Amino acid sequence: MSDNDALTLRYPRISPADGSVEEGPLVLPPLVLGAGVFGYDYNTASTLESDVPEQAIRLCFRYGITTLDTSPYYTTSEQAGVFDKIRDEFPRESYQIITKIGRYGRTKADFDYSATRTRKSVENSMRLMKTDYLDGVYAHDVEFVSEQIGGAGQEGFTVDEQGKIRPEDLVRWGLEDKDAGTIRGPGDEKILEAFGELFKLKKDGKIRAVGFSGYPLPTLLRIARLIAHHLEPIDIMQSYCHHTLQNLTLREFYPLFVKAGVKQILVASPLSMGVLRGAPPPEWHPISPACRTATAEAVELCERKGRKLADVALGYGFSSVKPREATEGRDTPSVVGLSTPEEVHEAMKVFHSIYGQGGESRQGRLPGEGLSEKQAEQLELEKGVVDCFKKHGGLNWTWAVGV
Repeated sequence: MSDNDALTLRYPRISPADGSVEEGPLVLPPLVLGAGVFGYDYNTASTLESDVPEQAIRLCFRYGITTLDTSPYYTTSEQAGVFDKIRDEFPRESYQIITKIGRYGRTKADFDYSATRTRKSVENSMRLMKTDYLDGVYAHDVEFVSEQIGGAGQEGFTVDEQGKIRPEDLVRWGLEDKDAGTIRGPGDEKILEAFGELFKLKKDGKIRAVGFSGYPLPTLLRIARLIAHHLEPIDIMQSYCHHTLQNLTLREFYPLFVKAGVKQILVASPLSMGVLRGAPPPEWHPISPACRTATAEAVELCERKGRKLADVALGYGFSSVKPREATEGRDTPSVVGLSTPEEVHEAMKVFHSIYGQGGESRQGRLPGEGLSEKQAEQLELEKGVVDCFKKHGGLNWTWAVGV
């Protein structure tokens, strides 16, 4: 197949009617390109040094996936000169770049949230991507820098068997109303220093939206409240692996983030960093042995129906977290890593099989619910996959991060 054939649309371009967020800090399509795949953790040097990243990004933009999430930590995704190569077709104002500050390596020693490094990091990202502004900037993986309170970053469960947050857990995580402004130690002070500088850069016009990314939801909620108390509410936030068929807990935390003033939530990794990809999770993955067993059963369950686990998981993960009965907050775009043109086409195939051309709403729902009868098989398999994880004690299980 020629490059031109690979870059020809096979499915409709995403339109605002397909679930875009039209009002908020940023205008966002329902799908956002996660550029972490353009790093060495997910691809080989030969792929990253070829024209494949350019082709994937160009095809995403043609499909209307015109927001890209990147980071200096992803090694190559800011440095490939891709934006220069596609400028003939996509001028800067036609797409959005969200990047990150603060994380520059794998260990805690590789984090730097100082005001000086924060400003230098933003300016360096702008230089590498040849832009005079960034649409969004996250403080990367804030849990590695902030104080961890009440075991919030430990492995285990942040909700009970009914999927509800226990009131006593809110107390131990420092999430009572009276605790909103409490600085718990030097890590929290570093967070506030970085955000003080990010908000200055926003006022300077170099950044349009400010926020953070991270994993443990109790820690993210505490930090969102802390920043709002001492500075101002954050514009954007990225949560990953908590809106999947293995872990549904972001739905329960969603109204608490809205109450904390978070204007826009984006959700990443609908395949839970490979747990739901249809092959055994990567060896480096911190998922529990019970979840690995559940994954194997879920793969077989989907295969018996002639379906791929990854497609079923994306079909759910592409929905919004915001519960359809919620009166406050915005729908959540899904951040998905797509490193080749074929992966882009496959993602669009799944999207339009349910949403978009498929006619279903992206409104928030529970697995196995909220779609029409023509999606009966998708709903049956969603519920079946969830039941696999529930059976093995892995539903809503979270791994330790930042501790």
